[in-house]
Amino acid sequence: MDVQLKIGIVEDNIDLLESLIEVLASHGHLATGFSCAEDLNDAALTEIFELMILDLNLPGEDGLSLAVRLKRVQPSLRVIMMSTRTAVDDRVRGYDVGADLYLSKPVAEDELLAAVRALGRSIRSDSMKSASNALDPLQLNSLTSQLRGPHGVTALNPADVVLLSALARAPGRRLEHWQLIEVMGLDVSDASKSNLAVRMTRLRSKLGQVGFAGGALRALRGSGYQLCVPLEIR
Repeated sequence: MDVQLKIGIVEDNIDLLESLIEVLASHGHLATGFSCAEDLNDAALTEIFELMILDLNLPGEDGLSLAVRLKRVQPSLRVIMMSTRTAVDDRVRGYDVGADLYLSKPVAEDELLAAVRALGRSIRSDSMKSASNALDPLQLNSLTSQLRGPHGVTALNPADVVLLSALARAPGRRLEHWQLIEVMGLDVSDASKSNLAVRMTRLRSKLGQVGFAGGALRALRGSGYQLCVPLEIR
């Protein structure tokens, strides 16, 4: 099963941007589009992405500069660059500033999806290695609502504690959407499912803060969520 990713797309061609969002969403990914770097900046305080797809020829800050800035803040971020600039020098500059893949426009849908799958596997592999090599296991203190990992401690809200505890105790550490929604005490509805997705995105970010980034919390397409690392509850 493909790894579901939180993907940001920066592309000033609105028709292409909408098409990319539709394609990625149809394959289970959580894709958000931005028409320029400035729009992405406005979302940076609340959005944590695992993969960015960047056009190079953007209004204002270009894709190369944006890639440098994003990788400086989040070194583990995967980057796909897409451009009509296909000369060797252009590709070299793209890889030098942190691109994992450099695709030539127009990009075939199958090629883009294959690229996303490959980087998804890489993200999940890195997360599993980080978890297995960590000196400190992932720990939840249910009394103080604190989550501890190899990179430190972060505070959780009550809903975070409930969701993590439920996943940790479930068979295979996986639960379906309706089960998680009921755990939170909500009615099963489209609104509740959207609420759950937002909470899981924030919870994934908190796992990353303590050293368990990427695939530690995995969305199962059309099914539910799985906690992919052991959690010790105290």
